[in-house]
Amino acid sequence: MCEAMPEAELDLPADLSAARRARVFVRSRMCPDHAGDVLDRALLVISELIVNAVEHGQPPVRACVDCRAGVLHLEVSDGSEATPQLSTPGADAESGRGVGLVAVLSSAWGVRPEVGGKTVWCDLSA
Repeated sequence: MCEAMPEAELDLPADLSAARRARVFVRSRMCPDHAGDVLDRALLVISELIVNAVEHGQPPVRACVDCRAGVLHLEVSDGSEATPQLSTPGADAESGRGVGLVAVLSSAWGVRPEVGGKTVWCDLSA
């Protein structure tokens, strides 16, 4: 059974240092049941979501972690209403794989419109 931790949020700068800060934040909020593979996937997914928010969204950028029984729920919000798109980049493309990685590594994911922006969320099963 997950040793549930309360949901936590972190406001982040709208620059690439936000990805490192978000990884530290996620690691600090993980319960023992979400160690190992879930932690590895969570760190990759939160990095992708934050980089997308910084590069394609607008401030403010915020990360949210909710450690639930059997599932780690991650959210990244930004001030842009533009919805992330799942794309199929070419073999030589240097970008365009972030949303695909989130989709593959998560048990569920989606986008929730917010007033003045959006939230991209995903669940990582233990």
